[in-house]
Amino acid sequence: MKDALVNIRRVLKVGGCAILRDYGYGDHAMLRFGRGHKISECFYMRQDGTRAYYFSLEKLAALATEVGFEVLENQFIEKETVNRKEGISVPRLFIQSRLAKI
Repeated sequence: MKDALVNIRRVLKVGGCAILRDYGYGDHAMLRFGRGHKISECFYMRQDGTRAYYFSLEKLAALATEVGFEVLENQFIEKETVNRKEGISVPRLFIQSRLAKI
């Protein structure tokens, strides 16, 4: 995660901005994981072996400032995912941040 932010910062000009959106801590998908899928705090493994990290506002802001970004915006975005075929609707929670290279 830190390496990705370092790479983004490396290619931006001073004053350039990056907008990130990722899974937010407390997202419905995170809450559905069963036993044995939690790797560490906020980090889970899906059934197909892929991994998902669910960010808190504080964690993403700390990572961004650690690598030299100024955090301009950092907020949770709530969306509703609707599966018409199954007839279900679930709330989703994403984190969205706008970062500037200083």
